[in-house]
Amino acid sequence: MLAVAGVWLCLVTPAWAADAVTAFGRGIGMSHVMAWAAIAPGPARQFVFPPFTDTSDAQFTAELRTLRRTGFEFVRFAVDPGPFLQFQGERRDRVDRILVDRVNLIRSSGLAVIVDFHPSDMHPDYTAQRLTAGATSPVFQSYLQLIERTARLLGALHSNKIAFELMNEPPVPQADWQPMLVAAYAAARRGSRDLTLVLEGGHEASAPALMDMNTVPFSADPAVIYSFHYYDPYQFTHQGASWNPARYLADVPYPAQARPLHDSLAATAALIAATDIPAPKRALAYQDAQARLEDYRASDFNGHTIAADFARVADWAKSHSIPADHIQLGEFGANQTPAQESGARATERAQWFHDVSRAAQANGFGWAVWAYRGGGFALAQSDSADAIEPSIAEALGLHPGTARRAETAPVVPAPRRLP
Repeated sequence: MLAVAGVWLCLVTPAWAADAVTAFGRGIGMSHVMAWAAIAPGPARQFVFPPFTDTSDAQFTAELRTLRRTGFEFVRFAVDPGPFLQFQGERRDRVDRILVDRVNLIRSSGLAVIVDFHPSDMHPDYTAQRLTAGATSPVFQSYLQLIERTARLLGALHSNKIAFELMNEPPVPQADWQPMLVAAYAAARRGSRDLTLVLEGGHEASAPALMDMNTVPFSADPAVIYSFHYYDPYQFTHQGASWNPARYLADVPYPAQARPLHDSLAATAALIAATDIPAPKRALAYQDAQARLEDYRASDFNGHTIAADFARVADWAKSHSIPADHIQLGEFGANQTPAQESGARATERAQWFHDVSRAAQANGFGWAVWAYRGGGFALAQSDSADAIEPSIAEALGLHPGTARRAETAPVVPAPRRLP
């Protein structure tokens, strides 16, 4: 019944919605404004009210102007759904107004916006794992009400430069996510018949999960974008990231055979030696790291690999009669290590951004790089600077502006697509 209802709603979608996806070509994720709601001290686990006050409107406006000058076309605006689920009454209405005000600031800057419900790990009751406990679970039913209400809120702004992403990186397998996705889609369409919706597969929005998605419930809807995320190879993109299996890897090159394996092994050994891991476990950590580095080296991962990966997504879209511009590379990025701040290592990192963005564009996909500020994946040059790193801007085909350039070698163009 949900699928039938969804198709019926699509049949009455205004014609302009079919062209809405053109607003979402080259974008950047922003998580520092509304993605991390603070929690008040104490056992009650209440969010601080009002939430999302760390970034002033003046600062946000200045950042948006910088992004527009750089050449970005839209912002993938990460929003923590937790406060929207916890607050009630007037406080709940206030949180809605905060969201609308921020969306209007983005629009007034000349940028389109994807409102991305992006569950955080800050509050244990509202993590992505909790929210995807099952289609009939009470917390997911509350989430469906939130989706319907938010779709109505955003739809009332009557703009084809606003889209709504129903959930960032659902952590469950696609088979488990499918019924929840269908229910979330139907809820969004009850809220708005013409708002552009962004749908992801399970397994943290992986490309394989997207290609396992049953698209029949959405196939007649011209205002749907299908999104996947790309962080391959993890040995390179997540080297040194504390939450990832690559946490002890260091000085990992891109492409895989750009430099001798010894460089990575020596740097990794030094990194492990400098940690507070108990001595007996250091050897095990190094053995694990060595195996991951050797697997990466043997893979010969390079721009051709990326092109082939994206070609498979393009072929899937074509086989499902999905236009290429309705596919979006919704997230891609690479953790920056101290060694990558300048020189050959910085060039390798820029090369990865170049190869991924060009592979997306070669297949007609929109893309959104991750992320503007916050942690090692940040593209801003510093916490106090608005401009993004010039070498990365150039690698993405954007305008680096007048920011100081890192010392890097030229980025080599990647092949547009494997024959």
